[in-house]
Amino acid sequence: MKSYDTNSGRIGGGWWTGAVALSTVMTYRQATGDSSYDYAISEGFNKNRSGNFINEYLDDIGWWALAWIQAYDITGNTAYLQMAQTDANFMHTYWDSRCGGGIYWSTQKAYKASIANELFLQVTAALHNRIPGDATYLGWANATWNWFNGSGLINGSRLVIDGINVNNCSYNSSTFTYNQGVVLAGLSELSRATGNTGLLTTARSIADAATTRMVRNGILTENCEPGNCGADGPAFKGIFMRGLRTLAAAANTTAYDGFIRTQADSIITRNTNSAGQHGLVWAGPVQGVNYNTQASAGAALVAALGGSPPPTQSGVLRGQESGRCVDVPGASQTNGTVVALWDCNGGTNQSWTATASRQLTVYGNKCLDVNGAGTTDGTAVQIYDCSGGTNQQWTVNPDGTIVGVGSGKCLDATAHGTSNGTPLAIWTCTGGPNQKWSRT
Repeated sequence: MKSYDTNSGRIGGGWWTGAVALSTVMTYRQATGDSSYDYAISEGFNKNRSGNFINEYLDDIGWWALAWIQAYDITGNTAYLQMAQTDANFMHTYWDSRCGGGIYWSTQKAYKASIANELFLQVTAALHNRIPGDATYLGWANATWNWFNGSGLINGSRLVIDGINVNNCSYNSSTFTYNQGVVLAGLSELSRATGNTGLLTTARSIADAATTRMVRNGILTENCEPGNCGADGPAFKGIFMRGLRTLAAAANTTAYDGFIRTQADSIITRNTNSAGQHGLVWAGPVQGVNYNTQASAGAALVAALGGSPPPTQSGVLRGQESGRCVDVPGASQTNGTVVALWDCNGGTNQSWTATASRQLTVYGNKCLDVNGAGTTDGTAVQIYDCSGGTNQQWTVNPDGTIVGVGSGKCLDATAHGTSNGTPLAIWTCTGGPNQKWSRT
């Protein structure tokens, strides 16, 4: 945050890379609960909103749209979500049928870049997941993926290439790490929107290719390293790491934990100077330090924190739709007591601690538990002695959903109830506000 410019409200001197750096800070906030840097969200928005974050590059617009969706997830401020909609709507005006479909990289309409289309996929699927009753954005997301998947932009090695020259529909076969990462996040959002888990399988094939083919001695490496990666290239690897963590959470897999930890360990031990700065090359030595290398390495370190808050984070779980808290009725400590919504009152029966083993505990010795380890919609959520079972493990996601590890389903205020005493259960994740919870 030493690169934060109080005049512009942005981190660093770039435009789209400022959005990416802000996303790194917000992902840190979501993973840790540390709200110290929330000023960068509101200031970045208020000082730059006059132009709706629109310029001639469609991918730049997409980065800002994603940042404001993330800001909405954190704050619940609908102005952020509306801005993301404005940006998505503008991006869609640059979709046409040349070379089969897709949006352009820029308003000059000469090139269809993978990155612009991957961002459009993620933005539109994410908007659908946050706007009840939406059909438009889901339609755009599906159309984008159907075109992208059949376009040849994923090569035979399962790596995403750079893009298509529109004049003759020829390919630019260059590969960059960020192109591999954004599609992982986009497919994670689309899988959630459609319930199609096959999309996660496709995403994992790309992740597997990237984590084996874009490394040197096990460390993620951009092709330009250790030379000059330009103004933008130093940001790429962190984007991949954020997408990889998003996929791992969506697929409920630990398969990439070792890879993520290896990157973080290398950054800490081989690519950190005495001032706590990180350079371009994660394998070391420290070189080319700037705000992009710092944000990129920071994204990898945040990814290593995992999808759940650390053990030290305790507090309420407040329903987005109801404004009420997850409560143990009557402050009961009896096994099998079904939790419910109730006015937030600061009681110990409303204070939940997320542990390193993914439990949500109350009173220090009782766990949020899915009754009978059930997996069907409507299975009651209760408190019970902590046992270590998967029916007592939860993934607390950045978008506010709390997903049972054993069931794969969301903590849900039944029937969109908002009144005191509304019981909680597990239900197929829909993206509805009755399945969104905040810590504040």
